[in-house]
Amino acid sequence: MEQHKKVAIVTGASRGIGRSIAGVLASQEIIVVINYLNSENEAQKLLSQINDNGGQAVLFKADVSVESEVKKLVEFTVSQFGTIDCLVNNAGKIIQPGNSSTTEPIWNDTLDINVKSAWLMIRQVAPVMVNGGAIVNITSYVGQLGSQYVLPYGVAKAGLINLTKAYAKELSPKIRVNSVSPGNINTTMTQSAGADFISKTINNTPLKRLGETIEVANAVAFLLSDQASFITGVNLDVDGGYLLLN
Repeated sequence: MEQHKKVAIVTGASRGIGRSIAGVLASQEIIVVINYLNSENEAQKLLSQINDNGGQAVLFKADVSVESEVKKLVEFTVSQFGTIDCLVNNAGKIIQPGNSSTTEPIWNDTLDINVKSAWLMIRQVAPVMVNGGAIVNITSYVGQLGSQYVLPYGVAKAGLINLTKAYAKELSPKIRVNSVSPGNINTTMTQSAGADFISKTINNTPLKRLGETIEVANAVAFLLSDQASFITGVNLDVDGGYLLLN
């Protein structure tokens, strides 16, 4: 009998870290549901890349901070593939101004996309994982360190770490739940912060460079894999040692 291929949903997968996660999972013969909202062209490019490399993926547009759209995403995945084995809650963004002058709408939107979306996804996906599964939430070093420049984002990511540990307890022993906290990764978001920020960041990082999205993706893939079968409730820092010095 042919072994069942694992099925994974990756939210916010069209760009940056999410894009690398989707690519790495597809390279491991996991069927990937690529969730996106606004970046349809980028999502199509990723789908073509995965297909060209012999992987299997599909696209699904949904705002995962909205419960009705989350339900549609999960129902689509189950209707197409029968199950869900892996979930990566990667969708997130920084909305400016992120300092203490931020507004209530920005605060609410930031928490919705960075932490509420993960809660909604887990609520819908966990009952589908009848044979067990693994979930990874993408958090951030600022969720542990705090940052006056991205206040609501840091609060949301801190909440996501807490959510990870709470669900690791609730969903055990069948479903493992972990999180990955990237440091400063070489993405468009980081580059937009400017040369001075990047230079200071590198100087304050023991490994003396920015991280690459593939390095975060590899950490996620490990936590989803059977190699991590005795790991749950862990927040894994992929930050080049940044938190050691800051």
